[in-house]
Amino acid sequence: MIQIFSPEDSKDFYKYIDMPTKQEIRGTREYVVRTHSGALLISFHWLDESAIVLYANEERCSIMTDNAQIAEKAAQIDDEEGNGLHELFAFFLSLTASDIGELQELEDRVEDLEDILFTDGKPNRGGIDLLVQYRKEILRKKRYYEQMELLSDELADLDESFNFIDKKFDRLYDFILRTQEYVEQVREEYQSQIDIDQNNTMKILTVATTIFLPLQLITGWFGMNLLMPEFKWSFGYTYVIILSVIVVIAEILFFKHKKWF
Repeated sequence: MIQIFSPEDSKDFYKYIDMPTKQEIRGTREYVVRTHSGALLISFHWLDESAIVLYANEERCSIMTDNAQIAEKAAQIDDEEGNGLHELFAFFLSLTASDIGELQELEDRVEDLEDILFTDGKPNRGGIDLLVQYRKEILRKKRYYEQMELLSDELADLDESFNFIDKKFDRLYDFILRTQEYVEQVREEYQSQIDIDQNNTMKILTVATTIFLPLQLITGWFGMNLLMPEFKWSFGYTYVIILSVIVVIAEILFFKHKKWF
C-alpha cells in the first residue's frame, strides 16, 4: 500500500532520501532522479498546480501531496507483493485512467462550440466567451501533459518497466496538441467570418456613398449662384430629377454587373 503524506509531514517523507539527493533536487520544481540508494524520486504538478512528490523502491512507495483526489487514487492502490515500483506503476495507470475520455469529451465540446459560433452560417458573438474558456483549459492541459511527457521520458530511461507509461503520456500529449490545433482552426474560421461580415458592411457603405457622389455633383452644379439657361426652362426641374434617377439606375446596374452587391 502506498504511504500518503501531507506537506506538513514532509520531514517524515524525506527521511528516506539521502542528503546528496536532497541537495541535487533543491530548488527544482519538476524532476525524476534515482537516489544514491537506488530508489526513484519524482516531483511534478497536477492540473490544478498541486505539487506531487513520489518515492519508490522495491520495499515501499510513498507520496506527498495536499490534493485530496490524488491522495484518494493512491489510497486505492495495494500491490499484493508489496513492491513499491509496482505500486508506482499502478499509480500512474490510475492517474491517467480517465484522461482519454476527458480529452475526447473536451474535443466534443469544441465541436459543439463550432456549431454555436456559426449558427445560420453567420458568426455568433455569444460563443466567443466559450472559445476563450476552452483555449485556456486546453493550454492548462497542454502544459501538464508536456511536463509529464518529458518526465516520463526520463523515468523510462531510468527504469525500462515504465516504457508503457512513457508511451501513454506521449499519446495524451499528441491528443491535446491535436485538440489545440482544432480550437485554433475554429478561432481562425470565426475571425475570418467576422472579417467577411465587416468587409460586406464596408462594401455596402462604399456602394451607397458612390451612388450619392454623382447626385452631389449635380446638386452642386445646379446650385451655383449663376444664371443658367435651364433656370428659364419650364421643364428644368423635371430634367434634373430625371437625370438624377437615370444616374442612380445606371450605377445600380453597373454594380450588379460587377457583382458588388
